[in-house]
Amino acid sequence: MNMRMRNTIYLLLIIILLSSCGGTKKAAQPASPFQRKPIVEVTEDELKHDAAEIDAVAKLMLGKDEEALADFRKVLKMDPTYSSAYYEIGRMYLAKGWIDSALFYTKQAVQYGKGNVWYMKQLARVYEMQRDNKNFTATWEEIVKQNPDVPDYYYDLSNAYLSSGNVVASIDALDRVEKLYGVTEPISLQKQKLWNYLEKPDKARKEIERLSDAMPTEPRYNAILAESYMAEKNYSKALLYYNRILSSTPEDENIHISLASCYMAMNNMDSTYKHVRLAVQNPAIDCLHRLRYLTEFMQHKDFFMAYSRPCYLLADTLSGQCGSDKGHLLLYGQLLAAQERFSEAVAVLTDYLTVDSSTYKVWEVLLICERREGSDPEKLLAHAERAAELFPLQIFPYYILAEGNYNAGNCEKARQYMERCLMIAPRDSEVVRLNQSIKETCQ
Repeated sequence: MNMRMRNTIYLLLIIILLSSCGGTKKAAQPASPFQRKPIVEVTEDELKHDAAEIDAVAKLMLGKDEEALADFRKVLKMDPTYSSAYYEIGRMYLAKGWIDSALFYTKQAVQYGKGNVWYMKQLARVYEMQRDNKNFTATWEEIVKQNPDVPDYYYDLSNAYLSSGNVVASIDALDRVEKLYGVTEPISLQKQKLWNYLEKPDKARKEIERLSDAMPTEPRYNAILAESYMAEKNYSKALLYYNRILSSTPEDENIHISLASCYMAMNNMDSTYKHVRLAVQNPAIDCLHRLRYLTEFMQHKDFFMAYSRPCYLLADTLSGQCGSDKGHLLLYGQLLAAQERFSEAVAVLTDYLTVDSSTYKVWEVLLICERREGSDPEKLLAHAERAAELFPLQIFPYYILAEGNYNAGNCEKARQYMERCLMIAPRDSEVVRLNQSIKETCQ
């Protein structure tokens, strides 16, 4: 074997291993920008062109851009149809922001390397940077046409239309891939967003309904639909999807709370209480949250009128199960006060204040309960003094102090606390009344 033949075979092996011979052959769908159909017979000229291309690519990888560019141009002088050289020059110009030059060379690459998706994708990128929406989307349409079994290209086509402002065409592209692969979460959720953007909520919800039908045990989609129908006050429809969630997650307190809210909106207090009870009896929830759920529903007048007694009994049971954690005591104390169980409320709220005394509302409810109970005036005045120290801009503690000292015959103290009341709320009717009594009695 002569030296020339040995060199020729060696070079051919390098070319095959590197898979970098774009050359003059027409490429099938490539795994890289340079792949082409298997070479059956290679001429000596083709080997020279490919060798020059390899040198140019090597210099490009070493960061020698100017030398690489010169070598790519040499390749084109040897073979004006060498597609990958056009591609690389176009890519270099695109990176520099020389869009017009990048367009020229990339179009040449597409022309001589028909079927090479990398060239087409670069052409689409050039059109995108030129803001040439018509050619941008047309190029992606051609890519999809040539590669109909690649789902990612449909997403890229959809994004191309979306960036061009054509939302309907963007949805259509997603519809096409959906016909190939069926209902999937990424496509349906994207279509939902796009329909909402077009202010077509019915079509947006339809996408979630299709997801829910395809995956009926997935609670997220059913929850989205239920909340959507709740917002529209279509409670029977909301109930349908809430019950789907219930069938798959019967132990989740959130679904019982949601069902209770739905039944309350439908004025079905029996079912409301049933699901409230199931929610608050869930041992997986901490005591504070269970009482909070209960008190929130008890604020609704119709529900309170129908189920206040069993709810109070339920609250007593829950409180007894709370153990040493005192976080629940505020809610429980307020429930006791609402029942006019004042002595019990005082004990519970006083206990809570040993943990947190920074909330004025607790002091106010405590003072009201102690005032209504009336069993220990000195304790009431002591709590009022402490509340006044902590919250000097609140009138009620000063009013309690003025009233308590007035009732005890301590006129001087009563007048001092009344002065403070008048500074805060001089026109309050109760303050005016008490002030008049103090003036008449304490001469």
